[in-house]
Amino acid sequence: MNEIQEKQKILIVEDDHDIAENLALFYRHQNFETLHIDDGNNVTQAVSTYQPDLIILDIMLPNKTGIECCDEIRQFSNVPIIMLTAKCNQSDKNLGLSTGADDYVCKPFDTMELILRSKTLLARSQGTVSFSKLTVDTEKGKVVYQDKKVELSTLEASLFSLLYNKPDRIYSRDEILDLAYPQYRHITDRTIDSHVKKIRNKFKEAGITENPIESVYGAGYRFCLC
Repeated sequence: MNEIQEKQKILIVEDDHDIAENLALFYRHQNFETLHIDDGNNVTQAVSTYQPDLIILDIMLPNKTGIECCDEIRQFSNVPIIMLTAKCNQSDKNLGLSTGADDYVCKPFDTMELILRSKTLLARSQGTVSFSKLTVDTEKGKVVYQDKKVELSTLEASLFSLLYNKPDRIYSRDEILDLAYPQYRHITDRTIDSHVKKIRNKFKEAGITENPIESVYGAGYRFCLC
């Protein structure tokens, strides 16, 4: 039996309801799920709760511009964004792209072209969209927090990933030895403490003031970045 594939979600941020309804109709016809909002003040919350696969973002919005919205979204998510606007001079395009938009489409536009551009962006971003201030790539030993990159060694990445995946849990040193380093028999409690210290220092060197790992007296360590 074939599994039912979950529909990809498109967030349409547009205060012209005729344009928004037309876009929603076309996207749904292409088997996408859609959500429409028309106020800049509601964008960040909608992105956090709806977690779209792609955003169509108008620049001229009530209360907050699309440029401001894009900048706020990029503080916690790398979701693909296509800016949709009547402001089509090169300086406006450069501003939109420098804020973090992935594409820029001018009004009036061909709806099918927009759909095709959307599909291209979605294919390129498949499996990489994040809705957190922090993303962890354990294979590459890389952490990105609010656009700041931290490179970790293999062992540091194993420890960090263990804590990151269950942020509310306190892990004792024995549990860290068993779960983060099962194949490394030579690692000791002192090695764990050293790795924690190195991870904290790497975050500081990257300009991140928040402490990524909390020491819990007499118990162990836990992840402490929101």
